[in-house]
Amino acid sequence: MSQPSEQNPGAMIFDQTQIGRGLKPLAQHGFVVIENGSITLYDSKQQPIHGGPLSETTAKKVPMTGGKSLSVNIAGEKFNVSPGWGDLSGRFALNRSINSAVKALKYLIDNDGRMPDPA
Repeated sequence: MSQPSEQNPGAMIFDQTQIGRGLKPLAQHGFVVIENGSITLYDSKQQPIHGGPLSETTAKKVPMTGGKSLSVNIAGEKFNVSPGWGDLSGRFALNRSINSAVKALKYLIDNDGRMPDPA
């Protein structure tokens, strides 16, 4: 769901992410990559959709999805982002790993890509 990049340990990658704008789907099996203070959305073929600095990015949970999707605003451009849903299309799921991925992505966006200090 979310994992550090092997090539760049400072990057976090969220795979199997549904990405859309309004009702228009842009990627069923997309990726969200957070690294070096920036966020980039990639389509299913790993081509960039949009990106920008985390300092100009906000995220809110979408209530009608039970908090399993985020509305992400990247420098004024809004996207619907659902990490972990790419491989669950058309199936009902109460998946805790999806909740964890959404929480992790929102945390990283809210904190400019910084992970919490281990306690």
